[in-house]
Amino acid sequence: MRRALWLVPLVALGCSGNAAEQTPGPVEPPSTTPPPQQVVPLSRLPVLRLTTANNAPITSRETYVTGTYRIVDTTGTTMHDGTMEIRGRGNSTWDMPKKPYRLRLTTSTALMGMPANRHWVLLANFSDKTLMRNDLAFELSRLMGFEWTPRTRTVDVELNGQYAGTYQLVEHVRVGADRVNIPELRVADTTASAITGGYLIEVDERAGEDFCHRSSRTPMIFCLSNPETLREAAWAKQRAYITQYLERTDSAIFGPRFADPQVGYAAFIDVKSMIDYFILQELAKNVDGNLRLSTYLYKKRDGKLFFGPMWDFDISFGNVNYGGADTPTGWLVRTAPWFTRLWQDPAFVAAVRARWAVLKAEGLQERMFTFIGNRRTALSVVQERNFQRWPILGSYVWPNRVVTGSYRGEVLALDGWLFDRYRWLDSQLGG
Repeated sequence: MRRALWLVPLVALGCSGNAAEQTPGPVEPPSTTPPPQQVVPLSRLPVLRLTTANNAPITSRETYVTGTYRIVDTTGTTMHDGTMEIRGRGNSTWDMPKKPYRLRLTTSTALMGMPANRHWVLLANFSDKTLMRNDLAFELSRLMGFEWTPRTRTVDVELNGQYAGTYQLVEHVRVGADRVNIPELRVADTTASAITGGYLIEVDERAGEDFCHRSSRTPMIFCLSNPETLREAAWAKQRAYITQYLERTDSAIFGPRFADPQVGYAAFIDVKSMIDYFILQELAKNVDGNLRLSTYLYKKRDGKLFFGPMWDFDISFGNVNYGGADTPTGWLVRTAPWFTRLWQDPAFVAAVRARWAVLKAEGLQERMFTFIGNRRTALSVVQERNFQRWPILGSYVWPNRVVTGSYRGEVLALDGWLFDRYRWLDSQLGG
């Protein structure tokens, strides 16, 4: 179980400056016509300035607080501004000192070159001292060709005039033409074809949505992110459909003809996306990816279940000290009931090995380590301000595997762990 005590000091830091010494930006009055130039002190990143009404604190993951936002680039020029609502988000991360947030803009806006939408996420990455593990997973997701991977931008955040740290501004996982591109199911969609999709599902052992379905054969809990209203009486037919589909999928996986492509698991699940999910999550050795938490699935209309999009990798890639995920050797995701069963199908195992060979040929190893090197270069200066605000480089933050005492050391620890992990997986899948 994740602990609420996040910081245990180990060694004193040798950095200068602290949160009280930072120069806060001014509290911005609501405005849609900002001056063309503004000074952005101490930042080499675009700055997202959030101002809540009456400087109200953000204390809830359920209740939004109204306010304004403004993004200024490194020259001080305003890129975007407007009104918004903001609330907290996350589970264990919400209890950490550096908070993650959900943003709901009043007007759909294309922020920093990303497609227009009202719904955005600010990832704090507090326990990931490299500030790059989520980005690394998204990079691998793009390499593997998942149908949609959340876009992201790195920003400094100022909340009510106070510097809050370096964040990832990320597209929120939701149904939409530029996000999870499946039909938006309506209550009237009850015909034989229309009722089949689309559904956006999160495997979540916390059962964090209004309607969740518990597997009768495994510990998996399937929660409906979209439609969110399936518990209501008017949605009874859609609720019955998706529940039955999930049960039929379970039955096919654990049935006597599970390997038959006509009636087994392949009749219900898109196998390629499942294999890519397996490889990426095993490469990261992600404790949340073991078909327990933060696993998204979506069902297309007249189609199968697809795995994706990828999400939640801050305590992956060797940044965890429990569940066997600290060591770069050994299986993790393969121990989930679905994958344990599928590993009994020689055709599935052969398909995983073949996919691994393709990814190797496409430069998986080089792309991973080039990305880490490039992100280290890009963040090497801007991270200093974040760790002045949050001086944790020499402290244990749950669930860190190691504490290196420096940003460079954290990146090297990630690099070394991933090298060993890649080598072990290759010995199992390719050789």
